[in-house]
Amino acid sequence: MKNKNGAQRTRVLIVGSTDDEHNRLMKLLQTYSDAGYNVRFVGMDRRRRRPRVHDINGFRCEYIMAGWGYANWRLLFGYPLWVLRLLRYILTTQTELVHAFELDSALPVAIASWCRRIPFIYDVQDNYDLRHSWPFPLKPMFRLLDRWVIGRSRGVIVPDENRIVGPFKRFRDKIAIIPNCPPDLSCPDSAPARDATFTVLAMGQLAQRRGIDLLLEAVRHLGHIRLLMAGRFVEPWLEAKALAMRQVEFRGWIPSETAIRLPYEADLVFAFYDPSYAVNILANAQKWFDAMMTGTPVLANREIANASWIEREGFGYVCRYGDVAELANLLKWIGENLPDAERKGRRARKLFEERYNWPLMEKKLLTMVAIALQQ
Repeated sequence: MKNKNGAQRTRVLIVGSTDDEHNRLMKLLQTYSDAGYNVRFVGMDRRRRRPRVHDINGFRCEYIMAGWGYANWRLLFGYPLWVLRLLRYILTTQTELVHAFELDSALPVAIASWCRRIPFIYDVQDNYDLRHSWPFPLKPMFRLLDRWVIGRSRGVIVPDENRIVGPFKRFRDKIAIIPNCPPDLSCPDSAPARDATFTVLAMGQLAQRRGIDLLLEAVRHLGHIRLLMAGRFVEPWLEAKALAMRQVEFRGWIPSETAIRLPYEADLVFAFYDPSYAVNILANAQKWFDAMMTGTPVLANREIANASWIEREGFGYVCRYGDVAELANLLKWIGENLPDAERKGRRARKLFEERYNWPLMEKKLLTMVAIALQQ
């Protein structure tokens, strides 16, 4: 494809074992396209909901593998098959740059780059070796693979300084910190009128390890709280429990742009992470930045590494994970002191405008891309 001056546009391929609902994908596709690149996506249709090839918002999306789902034992076989299929695809496709999500996609890209010298950027949202309590020898193997992939990459993206651990430490000079910040989206005209009841928002992956059961237990005896939920429940029993509660309004899975605006309808955004999982301690949640954009304070658990940042910057509240009584008391206090929450919300919006918006992150990304293509 050529640009308006007739010159061939540089081709960029984004790859990941996910589909076009990935919370960063559409933003990245638009950024590359606006910068003049010919960009497309190759992924994995885990729930068998997509045509093999289709366009979304004018961008070509192709799925080279379907099925396997999320977070289940079948992926022990699915991931190796994905690596082989993606490797074959990269070895035969024409592109000048690859942007790869996570280790399971970056590994075959790195192998292909060794054969074909295709530059690639490694986009890491979760350190692979910290995702689970991997049995020996998987954990050291993932660290060795990560170190090799990082070494071959032209640049690495992480969402937070706390992610630069293990094999990432020695490559600090090629790492850019790019949190998953949203564009500046106005409050939709079609948004429902704000309920007079104190509203807490929980969205995204609604799972026990994200503190959702704790939130439900805390809200159960607080009649003045409305719990707005959107996303996808991981555990069926947790979904049944939530839907049986009169305080819960569940919107289901909604498009990314709609989800980003959802904090406009809430007084507080809930974001807990079970600290028994090492990767959760390093959490850097997109919903924090969505909340900043909408001027809504956040509530996180004290055990995560960024809890001190949330308190220091003054845009949210923290309490202990697992203590339902403390959580309930804090929610009750916030509901009775909404001017304090509004003040923190104004601070959140100021942080978004000055430091945590997508135009600023775009500059970091496009600088890395330009350097990668020149090397």
